[in-house]
Amino acid sequence: MACLSLVASITFGLTGIAASPDLPPITVDASIPSSETLQSTSRIGSLGIPQDRLWMFSTRGMQTSVCAAPLESPNFRVYQLDTCGRIHPSSLEMYLASRQSDRPTVVYVHGNRVDSSAKAIERTLAVYRSVRRYQHCTGQFGGSIDWVLWSWPSERQGFGLKDVRIKAARTDTQGLYLAWLLREHVKASQPTSMIGYSFGGRVITGALHAMAGGTLGRRQLPGEKVTGAAIDIGLVAPALEDDWLAERGYHRLATQNLDSIHLLYNRRDVVLKNYWRLDRIRNADALGYSGPSRFAPRYDGTRLPVRARDCAAVVGRHHSEMDYYTSNCGAGPTMQTVIDHCLFPNP
Repeated sequence: MACLSLVASITFGLTGIAASPDLPPITVDASIPSSETLQSTSRIGSLGIPQDRLWMFSTRGMQTSVCAAPLESPNFRVYQLDTCGRIHPSSLEMYLASRQSDRPTVVYVHGNRVDSSAKAIERTLAVYRSVRRYQHCTGQFGGSIDWVLWSWPSERQGFGLKDVRIKAARTDTQGLYLAWLLREHVKASQPTSMIGYSFGGRVITGALHAMAGGTLGRRQLPGEKVTGAAIDIGLVAPALEDDWLAERGYHRLATQNLDSIHLLYNRRDVVLKNYWRLDRIRNADALGYSGPSRFAPRYDGTRLPVRARDCAAVVGRHHSEMDYYTSNCGAGPTMQTVIDHCLFPNP
């Protein structure tokens, strides 16, 4: 049993750990793969909605230390993708100029141990296709979307808890970077929803918190604060503490920018079950393990709608993103509903 706990602890990035002083401040820049490389590594096939546009924001190679992160004007690398995974260089300016108020943007944030942009593209295409196949099945047709992959430096760094703690520190930095982009969406009146797995869920809620003026790793996003953005998010096995979105939680201001949460969790997840080992606090449960807990109110003071499903019966003990999409857990139609709600909010 001790061996099982150790394996569980080292297989993914957990959250809630302060940055260690000996963490490397900058990651080695992962090279962006060529079209030929992507075609050879991706065996999913060209499936999707032809009118959809796919993008990638890469923060690989950017400053990873929250203390030194350039928050005034982050130097994102921006690419457009096709549904086969081929990349085409773009720019932040071109991306922002293409925003449309009648075309929702979906930001997808992957979890830990995604070693390269090539792997991140493979994963985002798998999730994208799993979601968009239900476009006509959720009761509303919202047309085409922009799907944005947030590719962050999550490659393995050492073993065991060292890797986990490095990634925990990085999610604060990523939350601040993503908050910068989300604020640009709000300025452009861009309908936005977000989907995150494991550590990606922590990046998302951290970004919404930072956009509202919250602190991450003792840093705040410079410039104007944004509240009332009313963003819908879908979280799959999120690796953040189950009280972080409560009124005194680390991401407490996130609900000021939330419209709703769709949560898929797993009470049998052997990895998230061991979340408490990082801080050695027995009561520190992950939201992706315990399920819905306490949440601060929304911007208007109303209760935050949280739609949750325990997928333990079909996912079992695994901490595997695609198991949620390929099983009867129903991650695909659930996340398509998140996208639909972005354009067709409930009255």
